[in-house]
Amino acid sequence: MKVLFSFLLVVTTSVIALQVNAHRYHFGLTSLSVNERTQTLEISHRFFVADIEKALSISAGKELNEAQQQMENYVNSRFQVSQKNGDVLNLNWVGMEADVHDIWIYQEVPLVDLSSKKLSIKQSMLMEIERDQVNTITVNNSSENKSYTLKSGESRVEFSL
Repeated sequence: MKVLFSFLLVVTTSVIALQVNAHRYHFGLTSLSVNERTQTLEISHRFFVADIEKALSISAGKELNEAQQQMENYVNSRFQVSQKNGDVLNLNWVGMEADVHDIWIYQEVPLVDLSSKKLSIKQSMLMEIERDQVNTITVNNSSENKSYTLKSGESRVEFSL
């Protein structure tokens, strides 16, 4: 009986120690795709719901009353697409959807609004609340797919469509 009790104590202690040392990974995915049919640059973001809720509660500084408007303001302040000349593009808000774990945010910009195929992205969503936040950006066009990884202090990337 003592051996069984000792064994259970060791196993329980080990499980608790593993849970205490567990580290949650903070990441987001952003995808930019050229849609030839609609002649738009489509943008989608995917993040954990809990992380977005935390960011909105901090940025709003109060209760979340108008969640969609607060979300749109937050996204527009942390995600921007600029042209070669430095002009920031006005991204159209398409909407958002969520399930239990993830939230997807959709934006777009007409291709006619682009004066150049060389663009710059600022993507710093959630980097203000999580030091280990990693945001991955994928750019998809008809000729190639590229992927960029942004970490704290590295929130900008340049690319060509």
